[in-house]
Amino acid sequence: MKIDPETRYEDLALYVKDHLEFIYVGDVKWSVAVLVLIIYDAPLLLGFSMLLKIELLWIVLPFVLIIHLWWIRLMIKNPYSTQLEVILFMGVWGALGGISLFITFVWVIFHVLQITSTVFYIIIAIVTIVLVYILVKYQLHKYSGDPIKERKESNQYKYMGLVTASPGIGYLFYVLIEKNTMLEDIISMVSIYYFAIICSYTAAKFLHRYFFMKANMNYVIYQPHGNKKKEKLIKQGVEIK
Repeated sequence: MKIDPETRYEDLALYVKDHLEFIYVGDVKWSVAVLVLIIYDAPLLLGFSMLLKIELLWIVLPFVLIIHLWWIRLMIKNPYSTQLEVILFMGVWGALGGISLFITFVWVIFHVLQITSTVFYIIIAIVTIVLVYILVKYQLHKYSGDPIKERKESNQYKYMGLVTASPGIGYLFYVLIEKNTMLEDIISMVSIYYFAIICSYTAAKFLHRYFFMKANMNYVIYQPHGNKKKEKLIKQGVEIK
């Protein structure tokens, strides 16, 4: 993961430079708000609206509190002082979000769709574990080669269609057996699972990015880029810490 210190920044491949960059400061608060309120809160509330069970709230409450309290901190803090922290937040948000949404997804299946087949849950668990493994392996493999050699982007999404469709496929077989259809519940269930996958992908990408940056801080460039731009922003009244 660590780049040879003798390697010049200018010689690094473009995909490596991108992995060492922060999110543009001007977009940070908006981007984080979208992650929390839309990609996480929306499917979570969808699951709660289908269940209305207090037990689920107690299970996912620690995840919800960590994500939202940290998000509030980032919204209050000066974005120039939290550039590295935002990368870590996105990775942790993805991990906690993926776990809590997956728990919600399982509860929806069990309590709303009333599927009690052990085999069904084993298949869902195996498929999810395989997906997470693929996402993590992709990130490790992508940055394990020569950092100065450009590489052809592999398609990490090639398994996504099958994986995201797995809950629907499993339930379809169940419906064919039971001769019972619940289209609305199926759509909601697949939506929750889909957002859990998005969170998992974000976790794999940004946790690797954070530790990759920490291991190669000599190559990390904080915003704003250059003293001239920094001085200009200060003159405009922007506080940079």
